[in-house]
Amino acid sequence: MKVIVSGLLEKNLKDAHEIYNYYIINSYSNFEEKKISFKDFSLNYKKITKQKLPFLSALIDNKLVGIAYLNKFREKSGYRYTFENTIYIHHKYIKKGIGIKLLKELIFISKKNKKIKKLVAVISGIDSKGSIKLHRKLNFKESGILKKIGFKNGKWIDAILMQKDI
Repeated sequence: MKVIVSGLLEKNLKDAHEIYNYYIINSYSNFEEKKISFKDFSLNYKKITKQKLPFLSALIDNKLVGIAYLNKFREKSGYRYTFENTIYIHHKYIKKGIGIKLLKELIFISKKNKKIKKLVAVISGIDSKGSIKLHRKLNFKESGILKKIGFKNGKWIDAILMQKDI
């Protein structure tokens, strides 16, 4: 099984959108409560790539099996060197090493960009062992927990913060 990681192409946006919405509906890893429209997903993709930030895809046999991207951590100017990473793997391809390939590539690209000094992962406190393990493998350090900061499906959710210097 060969995984190819590269920039997400517009022709794969529909599949990327489906992966993203899967996690909204079927998990606590995404704090959205309702599926987002393809138009909004596409606008987010364009906003990210227009800023020259990475929006990556993982492909196996030309099938999209994962996405990863960087986005501004917060909009305030004091956070201008800090970016949040997002990774979602197609639910049928979890635990196959795809997430680490995507995150390694995000880090590699980040090191080439002088504007990126810090990466932050905001990880749900529910069903997050895999994500925490992945980030630890690539030297992200736990930096805090926001207790019961999110609410979804009748449950309060912690947000675990991890960060890495670039």
